[in-house]
This record gives sequence, structure tokens and C-alpha cells, in this order.
Amino acid sequence: MLRFFTKKKPNPAVESLYNAAVAQARRPIFYQTFGVPDTLEGRFDMVIFHIWPLIDTLRDDNGGISPDGQALFDHYVHDMEQNLRAIGISDSSFPKKMKAVGKAFYGRFNAYRNAVGDNDALATAIARNVLGDEGLAGTPWAQALAGYGAAMRSAAAQAQNVLDRFDYPDPLPFEPDNTAAVAS
Repeated sequence: MLRFFTKKKPNPAVESLYNAAVAQARRPIFYQTFGVPDTLEGRFDMVIFHIWPLIDTLRDDNGGISPDGQALFDHYVHDMEQNLRAIGISDSSFPKKMKAVGKAFYGRFNAYRNAVGDNDALATAIARNVLGDEGLAGTPWAQALAGYGAAMRSAAAQAQNVLDRFDYPDPLPFEPDNTAAVAS
């Protein structure tokens, strides 16, 4: 009976992987040179962008999300709940906000997942979701983030087990040519 009153401890490997994703998403390079808006929404989108390849990789033999993938998603939801409460979202509007968070996650997750192997489709999804304007798909920022996103997905797919060890690719080699963007 006590199991109903005790909180299940999160898997330390899942927690560590999520924290690594958040740390990578917060790297200043994305906001300073990749055109990601340094706003609450921009940071939210970068967290999703950095956990989608991990959750996508954590699948069972039937293609469904594995318990570890579900645990990573649950950790994300818990973190978003804490962040919304920290910024003062009231109890009356909280369910509506969490529903929007879930809808945003699934929409972005599916857009990125469906674009695997097609850099133009990935750049379009990134432009729409991360940069805030689908018309930016052909820009150096969207193209650079698509290359980086493909590298993240490839690194996650090649990892023996992302929970044991996963290193995000260095974004520096994907840095957009800002001179081309400034000239346009």
C-alpha cells in the first residue's frame, strides 16, 4: 500500500541524459550564431530539438517507445511543469499550458522524426519550430541547424546505448556562414 504514497525515484541515467540535453540546448552558440531566438520559446524549442533524437533512438523491438524513452519524456514533462510553476503560471491555467507543452512536443518530435534523411524537410521543420518562420528554411541558420540535427540523430543511432554514454556533436563545425546571411 505504501507504493501509492512514495514517489518513484528517477533513473539516474535518464536524469543525466536529460540534463546533458538541457545543457547542450543552452549553449550560447545556438543563440549567438545559429539565429535561435534567446527567448523562453526559443529555449523551450531547443530542449525539444536536443531530446527528440534520444527519445527516437530509445525504441523497443516493435518500434514503440521503450520504458527508458518514456522515462526521458516523463522527465522532460516534469521539468516543464516545474519551469511553468517557477514563472508563475496559475493553477487555473496550468492544465491548459501543460496540454500546449505536450502538443508542441509531439508536433515537433514528429516533424523532426519524419524529416530524418531529408535535410531540406528538416530545415523547414527547424525554421518553423525553432526559428519561428517556415520562410527561413533556406537560410544559413536553418540549414546549419538541419546539418547539426542530422548529426545528433546519427550519433544517437550509432550509440550502443544512449543512456550509458552519449556525446552531442560539437555545433561549431555546423556554424552558419553569417556573412552570407548578413549580405541578404
